Amino acid sequence: MGRPAKPLEVRRKAGNPGKQKLPQIIEIGRAPAAPPVPSHLKASGKKAWKSLWTAGRIWLGESDMLAVKLACEQADQVAALRRQASAIKRPELRLQFLYAIQKAESSYLSTLSQQGFTPTARARLGLVVAQAAETESRLSRFTDRRVG
Repeated sequence: MGRPAKPLEVRRKAGNPGKQKLPQIIEIGRAPAAPPVPSHLKASGKKAWKSLWTAGRIWLGESDMLAVKLACEQADQVAALRRQASAIKRPELRLQFLYAIQKAESSYLSTLSQQGFTPTARARLGLVVAQAAETESRLSRFTDRRVG
């Protein structure tokens, strides 16, 4: 595997200096409301479930339910490892838990990336997620400057 793909948003803003063909931007209608939270998830998993279905409502569908559930289970596992590590007093055992946490977080991030929750993953999917907060911030700076 080579370097990760540059996000599509960045390539479009740069004006496509390499003149490579850019992926078509896919317009997808908003998905229906999030499915009910699986009952076996703990607090971290439930929070992740709501967050993922809210953030990914543009591209997630019914077929993604198993992958989202896996990511939420991983969120629960990471939280449980962190709780256990904080209770350990012996440095050598604590270090083993910290290593396990890093591996679990890496796996969790990989799962999220496969579902389009990183800019690079969205670029591979041809999705552009609007940066509403950035636009609003620029607009407020512009209007504040004109008023003052």
